Amino acid sequence: MNKNISIFYLSAALFLLPNISYALRCGTKLASVGDHKNEVLLACGNPESKEIIGYVDKENEGERIRVLKIEEWIFKQSNQYYSFVFEGNKLIKIEPVGRQH
Repeated sequence: MNKNISIFYLSAALFLLPNISYALRCGTKLASVGDHKNEVLLACGNPESKEIIGYVDKENEGERIRVLKIEEWIFKQSNQYYSFVFEGNKLIKIEPVGRQH
């Protein structure tokens, strides 16, 4: 009985976690978290939209601070839209954002 309860709680916990992907197949290519913008463009083509959503300060070795642009690109795969978030030129997050009706 305890095993069934453990499986139930594990399943519930996985269901409640945010639906964040680490890679998305674009045709025959793959775009993954950690890729640079040019790699994503080569894999997925041009996005449906691009938007600057903020800036972040990053400490870089010592006292030098650099400001990185946070940008969101929206791609459509099948009937699903996906948000690709870039910090500077690096892809940091992929997540579904909506379905086309």
